[in-house]
Amino acid sequence: KTGTAQVFSLRGAEYDEESLAKKLQDHALFIGYAPAHQPTIALAVVVENGGGGGSVAAPIARKVFDAYFDARP
Repeated sequence: KTGTAQVFSLRGAEYDEESLAKKLQDHALFIGYAPAHQPTIALAVVVENGGGGGSVAAPIARKVFDAYFDARP
C-alpha cells in the first residue's frame, strides 16, 4: 500500500477521487525520519481526506525537514 489510508470500500466500483465527496476521499499519510544514520528528527504527517500520501503529505514533511535542518547550526 502507498501512503494513503482508505476511508471506505467501493465494492467493485472504481475509485474516482474527483467524483467523491471530500469527506469520503482517502487520507494522506507520511512517516519518516532523518538523517538516515543517527536520526535526530522523526515526523508523521496526516492530512484527512487529502488523497495520496506521496503527492500531499510527503511535500509537507519535506518542508518540515528542510525547516528543521536549515535552523540547525
